[in-house]
Amino acid sequence: MALTTLLSVKTQGGIAVSDTSRDAQLRILIDGVTSLVKQQLNRNLESQQYLEYYSGDGSPLLLLRQYPVTTVSLVCVDDAGWFGAGPDSFAPTRNLIEGVDYALMSGAIGLGSSGLLRRIGTVWSQPPARTFGVLGNLPGISRGNIQVQYTAGFPVIPPAITLAVNALVLKQASLAPLGGAAAQLGYEDARIGFFAPADAAKVLGSIESILANYRSIAI
Repeated sequence: MALTTLLSVKTQGGIAVSDTSRDAQLRILIDGVTSLVKQQLNRNLESQQYLEYYSGDGSPLLLLRQYPVTTVSLVCVDDAGWFGAGPDSFAPTRNLIEGVDYALMSGAIGLGSSGLLRRIGTVWSQPPARTFGVLGNLPGISRGNIQVQYTAGFPVIPPAITLAVNALVLKQASLAPLGGAAAQLGYEDARIGFFAPADAAKVLGSIESILANYRSIAI
């Protein structure tokens, strides 16, 4: 899903809606800039549902990959789950109860904005591993023993993101003659979506400070 619309770009750029001469170029740029921004932010922004697997690490906190979280519909713990590969993994009898076994934590902008789930009264279990000839258990290994189904993202893209994406689309459109922006920038298959990592900082330019507020930091 694109982070802006053709109408929004044309309005911000002072381009008449009736002027369709550059619509094809702008649509390509919108798709490519959307791809670049998501890549740089390391997250999706639009609201959608996810079914993901995590490995417990013995901590009471679990950081979900996408945020802000609006709803959590399912949390299941199965120490033999193996990322859902087993025939009997994550049976409904192992489901946890919200408010009893876990809670969605608040963040700086409200409930779910931190993307954190807190285990109530205990920790997210870390499955033990045992080595032949060793009596004690070793620290747990990645086993995908936690299944989470949730909805995350913004129902409406933040205006700051739309402003930044529009500015970048208009900037790239101004750098090339009609229909030539992608080719001139050297992206594969004449699509702006194929940015090399080294090009990203140069292309983002002044909007980098806006995007930094929404960047997901891998932990």
